[in-house]
Amino acid sequence: MIEIALPAGWVVQVTIPATPEARPEDAPWRPSVMLVSAPSFEYFNVAIAAPDEAMEATTRYLGKGAEPTVGVVSVVRKLSSREIAALSLEAGDVKPA
Repeated sequence: MIEIALPAGWVVQVTIPATPEARPEDAPWRPSVMLVSAPSFEYFNVAIAAPDEAMEATTRYLGKGAEPTVGVVSVVRKLSSREIAALSLEAGDVKPA
């Protein structure tokens, strides 16, 4: 029988929305405010087994920095206990990937 190991942590993806840019005066056909670039993505290794708690911890971690606005936060993949050890993460740690 195959035993499937429970995740020891998660890789969390955070979508950082693009900054809107005001319309130039010489372009009346464009909307008054529009996005010029695509959103960016940041990834974090989180040593928390529950996916919803890993996303909450990542959001709190980002709230400490200068960039308080975060878009969508989601889990990307599981981290095994071996991967957690290789990444030198302690229980509850959130670190940029």
